Amino acid sequence: MAFLCQIRTDGSRGESWEVSHRPLVVGRGNCADACIDDDSLSRSHFLIIREHEEFFLIDLDSRNGTWVDGEPVSARKLSPNENIMAGQSLFCFLLERALVVRPILALLPEFAVAAGSRRQTV
Repeated sequence: MAFLCQIRTDGSRGESWEVSHRPLVVGRGNCADACIDDDSLSRSHFLIIREHEEFFLIDLDSRNGTWVDGEPVSARKLSPNENIMAGQSLFCFLLERALVVRPILALLPEFAVAAGSRRQTV
C-alpha cells in the first residue's frame, strides 16, 4: 500500500490519499482524485500509477510542471519518501501511512524559491 501526503507550508502533514491499483490523479479540477486548492495546478496535473509493486509518476502535460526531489520530470519511477512539487503544492510519496515524513522544513525555502521561479499563468 502506498500514500501521497500533502505537506502544508509549515511543514506538517496535510491530507493523504491511498495509491491503489487504480491511478491517482492529482490536480485542481473536480475530476481529480486528489483535488487541491491551488490555482497554479492544472485541472489534471499529474498521476501516480501502480504496476505490480512499483509506482510511477506521470506529468499530464501540466503548464507549471512536476518536480521530484528538485528535478523536473515528465515520467519517473517513485521511491519511498520522495518529495513532489506541483504548482505551489508539496507532497511526499510514502509506502506506509504511519511513516514519518522526512524533515520537510529544510526544503520549504528552496520550494518557495523554485515555485516562484516556475510560476506562470494557468
